[in-house]
Amino acid sequence: MMVKQGRFAKSSKLRQIKEIKRARQEKSDRMITEKQFGKFIFVRYGLTMKAKMIGTDKETMQRFLIEWVDHAPKDKNWSIKTLAVNTLKKVNVRVPYQFYRVVVRNWSKYQRFLKREIPAVPLKQRILLTDTLTTEEFEQLVARQLAANILLSTLGNNPQLMQQINLEQVADLSKNLMTENEKGIDWQKVQSIFKPMPFDMSTAPDTPTKNWLGHLLNEK
Repeated sequence: MMVKQGRFAKSSKLRQIKEIKRARQEKSDRMITEKQFGKFIFVRYGLTMKAKMIGTDKETMQRFLIEWVDHAPKDKNWSIKTLAVNTLKKVNVRVPYQFYRVVVRNWSKYQRFLKREIPAVPLKQRILLTDTLTTEEFEQLVARQLAANILLSTLGNNPQLMQQINLEQVADLSKNLMTENEKGIDWQKVQSIFKPMPFDMSTAPDTPTKNWLGHLLNEK
């Protein structure tokens, strides 16, 4: 017996509704919570960017990403500039200057990773990037942080003396760390300034961190 056209249309419509519901359910099942965000990103880093890197760059950039994600918002869009400044401030003198050199040389790769991966994280409310930084712009931020680190180290991290540091001092010193055309950091200058202030690895929280810092310090 032939099925009436109206009944066929109704069956087709029901099937479409079921398929839409199933697709929505599958999409919902794939979503992650804000608490899972960090783990999700670190797995993506391991599968993509990290797999293409060599030497200490792998772990250094992973640790930079951990610091970055740790206090980044999980419920609103990201400003790359704001997060870069905040992350650098948070890291400050806990690492030697070689850490910053590694991050600078990998900045373009790192930012591409963020641009590709962050908006794709299956959160209920997707995170978008509101701005970007060129490598030159990022180097200027790093130079300011290095200048602040130099002043902090010179003052022995004394809280009272550190309060006397002003932005003008940091800005002047950061300019001196740049090349003559001010388009990049002069790492030989940075090395010569930090040489009399050797990095203390005894503050490392564990053996893996101490080993990683040791490899960084041996980089020429």
